[in-house]
Amino acid sequence: MKFKLIIISVYIILLCSCEQLKEFNSPKSENNESSNVPASVPGNDKPSRKVDEVDSSISKNEPPVIKTIVSAPPPEKPESSIIKTKVKPEQPEFSPELLSAVKNWQLIPKSVFPLSAVTINQPIEFVAKTQSGQIIATALKKPGDEVVAVGSSGKYLSVAPSLKTKMRGQILLEQTDFKQGVAYLFELRKKQREDYERKKAELAELGNSSDDSLSRETSTQEQASLFEDLPIPGDFGHGKFCICKDCRDKRLAATGSMK
Repeated sequence: MKFKLIIISVYIILLCSCEQLKEFNSPKSENNESSNVPASVPGNDKPSRKVDEVDSSISKNEPPVIKTIVSAPPPEKPESSIIKTKVKPEQPEFSPELLSAVKNWQLIPKSVFPLSAVTINQPIEFVAKTQSGQIIATALKKPGDEVVAVGSSGKYLSVAPSLKTKMRGQILLEQTDFKQGVAYLFELRKKQREDYERKKAELAELGNSSDDSLSRETSTQEQASLFEDLPIPGDFGHGKFCICKDCRDKRLAATGSMK
């Protein structure tokens, strides 16, 4: 009986101690909960905005405008106001006037000779002889070489390796570009006379038709033969026999001969 009373009293004591522990811990927890709430800052009366309100205010704002800066291309270089026109080659022709002057290649004027820069299409052997007919020197020219035409006889040309030698050879006229060379000289002379007539007309318009320099030029033109005082053929960009103004000017500058 006593044992039961002891057990009951111990149980009662334990219950009382638990109640005291609860009462002791409850203020502390309340203090902890109150400490989690941020204290208001003195002097800051503005209420804090909620996150939802901030997000809604941001969404109401217009999206930012991003300006793209495009770099302008560099200015194009101005083209020259003077455009050089491409000069077309101009080859001499066997005009009726030319064929009449050379009697259809049967009687070539002596004023044509000597004609330099004649290209041959077949080999030629040149010989130099004494008055008695003895051969004292020889030379050989191959196809593609240039010779000097010193005379003609029918279908043949008498040619020499150079202007300063006495060696001679013969070749068919058709095996050379002699005809083209003659046509070249003929057309150059024709253009020279056209230039003279144009200058004469220009001076007449200016009232200087009696100019002494023009008179001297007229005298020179009348005395010059059909093929004299003209530059030999040469390739200045358009071929050996081109007679365009560009080639004539370059040929004149290179040789110093008349146009």
